[in-house]
Amino acid sequence: MRRDTTDCLDPDASDRLKIMAEAAMLAGEGLIRAARDRSRLSITEKTVGDFVSEADHEAEETIATYLNQSFPGYGWLGEESGERLSQADGLRWIVDPLDGTTNFLKGLPHWAVSIALYRGDDPLCAVIHDPIKAETFSAERGCGAYLNGQPIHVAPSAPLPTMLLATGVPSGGRITYLPHCLSDLDALMPQTAGIRRWGAAALDLAYVAAGRLDAYWERNLGPWDIAAGALIVEEAGGQMLPLWPDRTLLQSGSFLAGHPDTVAGILLSLDRGMR
Repeated sequence: MRRDTTDCLDPDASDRLKIMAEAAMLAGEGLIRAARDRSRLSITEKTVGDFVSEADHEAEETIATYLNQSFPGYGWLGEESGERLSQADGLRWIVDPLDGTTNFLKGLPHWAVSIALYRGDDPLCAVIHDPIKAETFSAERGCGAYLNGQPIHVAPSAPLPTMLLATGVPSGGRITYLPHCLSDLDALMPQTAGIRRWGAAALDLAYVAAGRLDAYWERNLGPWDIAAGALIVEEAGGQMLPLWPDRTLLQSGSFLAGHPDTVAGILLSLDRGMR
């Protein structure tokens, strides 16, 4: 059965974006059911502190099956199922079926489904769906960014002491850039209104796009973590600045996101660059 996207997308959204939102909503419904009985889920540990459950796998399979019905031949890059090459002019889906798995498994209501369509390294459409809060963030190239069908914009540039930022602090088996992060926190925390670490990169980017956060930075994320959020931030008037200019955003997973003037100001506020 087709999901009703009337209340969650721009009225002029393309049919392709509507199908992406339907896939995200369908996966979200399954995740909500799984969340009600988390104790029965089969859980494995990919690396220390990095978990995956059968709910992740089932959501990714749901999304892949739904999208493939309408778009056979598109490539695929999923967090849990890996990569499939495109047979459709370089078009490929980049999917995180459950961004914020640890939050999900602990019963913290802060996680989302993330789906993006790319041609090569260029984003075309994006959906981030938060089924718990009934919020759907979306964007299409050149058409602006939306939350539940209403336009959204990044927060205007403001003095650093008034800014609320977000980041991710490395933990478990992914601590390569922990010294960099601690140095950033040491430089920024005394100068800002606060820094949040919420554990769901897609929602951090969506919140930057909606003006709820002034900026967000992180290093070493997977392409599925940021593919949808990158387009939504840019279409909301923001900038995704790679922290390693010689590598693409998807290759490095390392960036600073926010209003262009905000991004420039944060970089200047650090004693050394955030590279």
